[in-house]
Amino acid sequence: MRRIHATVLAATATAAALLAPAAAQAAPTSTTELLGTYGFGRAAVIGDAGVAAGVWRSPAVHSRFAGDDLTVTFSPRTKPRASEQLVYTAAFNEVADAQAECRKVGADGVAHHVWMSFRCQTGFVPSYTLYVR
Repeated sequence: MRRIHATVLAATATAAALLAPAAAQAAPTSTTELLGTYGFGRAAVIGDAGVAAGVWRSPAVHSRFAGDDLTVTFSPRTKPRASEQLVYTAAFNEVADAQAECRKVGADGVAHHVWMSFRCQTGFVPSYTLYVR
């Protein structure tokens, strides 16, 4: 009887391990997603800046009717960084509305779990620097 009980327990443990929920299984180490659509020419600048900052890799830009789509490969964040990290600065002579672009890139990053939070800081002229956690 004891042997049957042990066999049933072993079979139950094996079945539970095989049918474990996805949350218990290992999360993907990286993912590739569309981050967002930005002004013509801006997606490439933002993509290169994100690579230089180390927040993503392999940026790909695809021109569309409304702007350039930026697709990036990154490791999804579940916790904020210990300190803020500078991603890029949008200067007034490079983009029509640097503040709006900074806020959009920051919000897109939060929505896709590239970072957990962001802050746009104004510079000496109407430029905005994107900081993320």
